[in-house]
Amino acid sequence: MSQDSDKGPGAWWMSLRRRWQMRRDKPVRVAATDEAQLMDGLKREAARAQRHGHDGVLILLELDPWVRLQQQHGDDCLRALDERLGQLARQQLRGGDWLLPLPRGVWAVYLPCTDPLGALDAADRLRSRVATLDYRWQGQALPLSASLGLAHWQDWKREPQQGADQLLQQARQALAMARGAGCNCVRAYAAIPSGRNRYSGTRPA
Repeated sequence: MSQDSDKGPGAWWMSLRRRWQMRRDKPVRVAATDEAQLMDGLKREAARAQRHGHDGVLILLELDPWVRLQQQHGDDCLRALDERLGQLARQQLRGGDWLLPLPRGVWAVYLPCTDPLGALDAADRLRSRVATLDYRWQGQALPLSASLGLAHWQDWKREPQQGADQLLQQARQALAMARGAGCNCVRAYAAIPSGRNRYSGTRPA
């Protein structure tokens, strides 16, 4: 782990933002963070939650028309849209939440100290804001929508790497469920841990 990551979450966040800025001219995806950086953040949250007994939620947001927009309007359109979506998402987040862009129109949002119902509400607010965003490219209005999958993480007995891997896989499964449901919706990974009730959520378009 980098030296910056040992100085606390603020230093880690600033270091990540500097890396985004250096990668802004990449042709395929502006400010694209690879999975290793996402896992680094999740492992940090796992270690912190083990110390303090916190839970948390990972949300994966996927822009539904990303492939079509790339094919029809090109990378400049996606770069500008990335900026708008990043601003929009950050307006919805609390101070301790964090947001990471991933390749091909996917964003990772981590919400510490958040229960499943609160996360469903937060995810649906994000979905609604994307769907109502007035985004225009070269004078043409482009309709947008997003699919979101979330996983609630409260089993902190696992080693941080294993816990981070599990959370990411569960969020991916939930995102696949949202795609399978026709997109423009939220799905939560449903788990039945020992002694706990099953949870799942749907927020239709």
